[in-house]
Amino acid sequence: MRSRVRLLVGLAMLTIAVPSAHAQVQTGSIFIRVADEQGAVLPGATITISSPVIIAGQMVGVTDATGSSRFPSLLPGTYSVRVELAGFQTVVRDGILVSVGQTTPLDLALRIGGLTESITVTGESPVIDTKSASVGVNLDAKLLETTPSGRDIWSIVEYKVPGLVMATPDVGGNRGGLQRSVSARGTNNNQNTQMLNGVNVGDPAAIGFAGYYYDPSSFEDIQVSSGAQDISVATGGVFINMVTKSGTNRFSSQTLFTYQGENTQGDNIDEALKNFGLRPKAAAVDKITNFNFNAGGPLVRNRAFYFAALNDQRTHVNVVGFPATGNFSGDDIIEKTDITSIFARPTIQLSTNHRFDATISRQVYDKPNRAASNTNTPESTWHEHDILAVYQGLWNWVINNNTFVDTRVSYNSIDFPLQLKTTQQTLADITFSPAIRTRANTQQQVMFRERFQFSSNWQYYIPEWARGRHEIRAGFDNAYTPDTVDIHRNDQVQLTYRSQPSGTTPAGSAQVIFANTPLHQERAVMNTALYVQDSYSRGNLTLVGGIRWERVEGWVPAQSSPASQWFPEGMQIPVRILGQNTTYTIQRSFDEVRNAPLWYHFGPRFNAVYDLGGNGRTALKFSAARYYDQIGTGTPGSINPNGLVTQTFAWNDRNGDLTFQSGEQSGNPTTSIPGFAVLQFVGRTTLDVERPFRNEFTVGVDRELIPNLRLSATWIQRQEHDPLTNIEVGIPFDYYDPVQRPDPGRDGLAGTSDDGVITVYNMRLPAVPSVTILGNDDRVAQKYRGLEVTATKRYSNNWTMIAGYTWSRTEVETTSVTSPNAFVNAKGRPGIDRTHNFKLTGSYLLPWDIQLGGNFRAMSGEPITRIIGIPGLNQNPNGNTTVLAEPRGSDTLPALYTVDLRVGKLFRARGHQFEADMDIYNLTHENTVYSVRTNTGRTNVRYAADPTAALVSFPMYKSPINVLGPRIVRFNVSYKF
Repeated sequence: MRSRVRLLVGLAMLTIAVPSAHAQVQTGSIFIRVADEQGAVLPGATITISSPVIIAGQMVGVTDATGSSRFPSLLPGTYSVRVELAGFQTVVRDGILVSVGQTTPLDLALRIGGLTESITVTGESPVIDTKSASVGVNLDAKLLETTPSGRDIWSIVEYKVPGLVMATPDVGGNRGGLQRSVSARGTNNNQNTQMLNGVNVGDPAAIGFAGYYYDPSSFEDIQVSSGAQDISVATGGVFINMVTKSGTNRFSSQTLFTYQGENTQGDNIDEALKNFGLRPKAAAVDKITNFNFNAGGPLVRNRAFYFAALNDQRTHVNVVGFPATGNFSGDDIIEKTDITSIFARPTIQLSTNHRFDATISRQVYDKPNRAASNTNTPESTWHEHDILAVYQGLWNWVINNNTFVDTRVSYNSIDFPLQLKTTQQTLADITFSPAIRTRANTQQQVMFRERFQFSSNWQYYIPEWARGRHEIRAGFDNAYTPDTVDIHRNDQVQLTYRSQPSGTTPAGSAQVIFANTPLHQERAVMNTALYVQDSYSRGNLTLVGGIRWERVEGWVPAQSSPASQWFPEGMQIPVRILGQNTTYTIQRSFDEVRNAPLWYHFGPRFNAVYDLGGNGRTALKFSAARYYDQIGTGTPGSINPNGLVTQTFAWNDRNGDLTFQSGEQSGNPTTSIPGFAVLQFVGRTTLDVERPFRNEFTVGVDRELIPNLRLSATWIQRQEHDPLTNIEVGIPFDYYDPVQRPDPGRDGLAGTSDDGVITVYNMRLPAVPSVTILGNDDRVAQKYRGLEVTATKRYSNNWTMIAGYTWSRTEVETTSVTSPNAFVNAKGRPGIDRTHNFKLTGSYLLPWDIQLGGNFRAMSGEPITRIIGIPGLNQNPNGNTTVLAEPRGSDTLPALYTVDLRVGKLFRARGHQFEADMDIYNLTHENTVYSVRTNTGRTNVRYAADPTAALVSFPMYKSPINVLGPRIVRFNVSYKF
């Protein structure tokens, strides 16, 4: 811990050496140009902006030689702008909206007159950002408060952000309490970035996910972008930045309660779905409640503010097919997630030029049935009980009218245990496909993850040089992310057997797997970035060019594990690597491993924006960028010498108690050793791979159709390079011969009309052991092209809206290069591809304060591919070799359509507001299947998961696993003052 403190102190000292302003990812700015009625620029004009979100109430600036002035690092909100110059009338522009990550441009013309003459301009706030080519939207507090959605960030962006694809669809928050992957532009979830108040809060091990669950009632603005990312954003995935509310000089408070339960929903499991083993109300909600209280106001007027919140969220839902077997009822068959959090954001303005913010949040996350699914019984799920914490500090320093600094320090901790619920040996019944697990989960994992984040950034404006205006930005960002994992298995074994057809354990089908657990593993990643960028504006044209340098190192610290029952220290295990016989020696203590990997890279960014007409109403935009992939602590973990070792034996359960006793193993074991041992054998002691990257190009146009309504159209093209994948190094591909095997087709029955023949590859004899190592191969790269059209209506005249249509195509050559069979039918569309994706969200305030809001979604179904297991090939004589039976993505699931509606009433009196709403989710009561089995053959299930019913056989291919939640009604009440 002492070394970590020294690290933070050392990084903090860099604030002095590297003053900077954070890129536009947590605040916005106002750019003002002042001229006379003939268009001549007016330097020396005094600009005063005021807003309730400015602690001191107002800020003052002066126009430069170009008649321009800029107010950077503004909190999102509504501002008033006042312009004064001797000899001219004073102009006041009210209702200027500032959004996070955007520049609001204002062109103001002064008339000749006296200072005492004042003109208030009532024009609408600009909606076109003529300084950035970023592809994305902003979700402000008004949209969030007046439209239906679940109570987490993943539900919010699913319903409201164009182009995004979620792994599983939400209905009224029934997917809350467990993060879901988000993809866009042909880029997977693991390249996403999530920020809270401009600071990365990503999970160090599960990259692309957050190490924290958010309180939506605390959001002031959410910035979501998925193309033409800012120079401060490292990766090309979905970028989500949540800016929380802050206090003002006026005290305010809100209390919110929401409820939806068993009696406020329908049941969309029809007879056809029951015949596939889905029980009634399998996708329904038991109950979901959310209580939130927040308040903000002054601590010292014009000097110190605060905002604080308490949030309690209870998400109790059914899971399709859970429990997989057994006579369970009540709480045993519910997946419960209870999250209680406290949040505080104090803000101090020491002077006009210095602002300090802090964020303090702590959450307790309890999930008694983690991993609830149609393959686990309640006793074989984990009990997850997390403690999640975020601590942030921000110093914002406006040095002068041309220079400002933004420095941030953050610490996140994730105490993340997945506890076994019984002491019994884990048991999997492979009669079913996939297997049904009972008695205990495979292993217990207790994880502790940390993120130490520091960023210091600066921005400097040059009014005029080289016949144009320059905005020079530079920044430093550093993240240190260590984590530890403690792994334990009950009796350090894992069992498989077949319960059918004889009801006993058939000879040769039962196995016992010995593991070298318990294990204590450690790994870490250090990511350091420097970037510089110049934004050059001349006339109507803005050119932005920058470069980002990054150093990424993963390493495995020195570590040791306790003694192992089955693998004592010094045990010699015969193994065969790359065709040679050798031995692997069991160790429990290991030295440090560095450079796993070590990368240095430069990534250029460029964009151009042309203000067509010069009035800020139409902008042509182009961008080109290279994004390098981020890695998590799991990447250096893949070469940890303190890795999992297993031996698999045949199991003879002599007394039929389905519990392993020592001596019941037999035969020659199959051994698995850590990948690090393989690397050492081939002479490598580091993760010697190239860093994956992707190139992106965008071209688009933004047009203000009417005041506050923007229409955008953008073409996006993205190509991945050097992706990481497991590569076969033990068996040459030319050691395989093509052979033909029968394919029973989609019905899984031989001798029917859909039978066919498939060509696969059979290893020659003698068989050679497979050895794979992590490497780069462009054949698994994803290529994306797409068109997105978005309409955004900022709240005015009682209504707001975001609508977006995305046409896209993502393609891959293959997703694996481990054998020639990986290329059979491999080229096509991966699962994240959606050809058509339309979303509409918005609200309207009717007379008598009646609130209407809604969402509509229409999306192409997920591409799927039938797979087939080929028995008897030489590389797997006792099992099946899996290949694609049809071209990748040649079939799709049903399209997804959902409609959500909100109806509410506001009651107002003397600064107090009470609101009662009713949300209806999945209004049309769809029961769309969004997850299916893709295997070839037949499977056996019991009708409606009744343990007394007879097994029913049906084709596995396209048989449903998960179905959209039913129509559900949620009631919301809130009180504000």
